[in-house]
Amino acid sequence: MKEIYRKRGTVARWENGTIVCVSEAGVAIEEGDRFECWPESAYALDAIDPAGVIAVAKAVHGLAGGGVTIERMVVSEGRAEHEAGNAQWSERSERIHLSLVRGTLRALVDLGNFEIDEIDEVVTGLRDSSAVERPLPPRLRLAPRVMAALLPSLVGLTPPNVRLRQTAGRVDGRGAAIEDAPVERPPWPNWYRPSYRSRPVRMPFDLRLESDVTLIEADRPIAVAMLAPPAGLVARVLVRDGRSAFPATLRLTRIDAVAAHRTWYPYGAGSFGAEMML
Repeated sequence: MKEIYRKRGTVARWENGTIVCVSEAGVAIEEGDRFECWPESAYALDAIDPAGVIAVAKAVHGLAGGGVTIERMVVSEGRAEHEAGNAQWSERSERIHLSLVRGTLRALVDLGNFEIDEIDEVVTGLRDSSAVERPLPPRLRLAPRVMAALLPSLVGLTPPNVRLRQTAGRVDGRGAAIEDAPVERPPWPNWYRPSYRSRPVRMPFDLRLESDVTLIEADRPIAVAMLAPPAGLVARVLVRDGRSAFPATLRLTRIDAVAAHRTWYPYGAGSFGAEMML
């Protein structure tokens, strides 16, 4: 069966001081093992005004200082229209990708909106941090942005006292509705397509973690940032304990509670972070 997918998109992006504005359109055709794609530039959307991403980038630059520098920053705003068979849908996006450095420490931040309060929290943690790694506190909270980065690693390894689920509400790369469903084992019901140039792959969308216990003890130390991408269920994180902060290695072996309030982050095909307690 032949499947035809079309996408029209436009993005304005700030990348380390350079403004890039791109509008393009393309088509992809799948038929059995055959996949081909090509641009259709005549159908591209009008360009996005980059003023919004410039303002956000300047605001983030204003948060740095005091020994904390921005190693890399990408701020983007996008709009896209999709067509797959009889299905048509559109989407808008805001993204911030950031690496912040102080001495030998590098904190990674990925946000799915232009709210920069979370970045200020990470910058403050870096300013107050020593470079000496310490043992992880026996009782710990994870900030939503840290939990969201870890969720893809929980697929197939979810502890028994919590539930990993796919969240309904969007459309996948083939125009099918994303249904609420448990994330246990492949094959996954939905298809992820990051670009018209790549063939879609099965992947769980918009992961969220649920627990019967939602009360979070606010006096516990908290992991405020990732210091490196996770390696399975092991991650290097920046921990704030009172007025001090330090790097530590986290091994996710138990989960005591997960807060009910969630925020979406751009990990994989989407990940909802919530404050979590270990």
